[in-house]
Amino acid sequence: MIGTEISPTLQAAIEAVIRQELGRFGVSEVEVIDSEDADGDPVILVNVHYRDPEAEPDFKVASWALTKLNDKLFELKEPRFAYLRHKVPEAMPEPRGRR
Repeated sequence: MIGTEISPTLQAAIEAVIRQELGRFGVSEVEVIDSEDADGDPVILVNVHYRDPEAEPDFKVASWALTKLNDKLFELKEPRFAYLRHKVPEAMPEPRGRR
């Protein structure tokens, strides 16, 4: 049931939680997408983009951020759950020296 809009208020609330919980890892962008899960239920997909390839938070921090985000959605009476995807840029290989 994709089609439920992400309001500007909801977008701002989601971005605020993500930046508060994960900002120290160098979040460059928070992308919020109306989507559905494998069963066809509506969900909110949140792609968190990072500046540094080494920046992705560990499992405990990412799990805590997701909990805080879904708590905020509940507080806002949003019926959809959020899913987080962490997007880190690919590391550039070190240039080889001349021989």
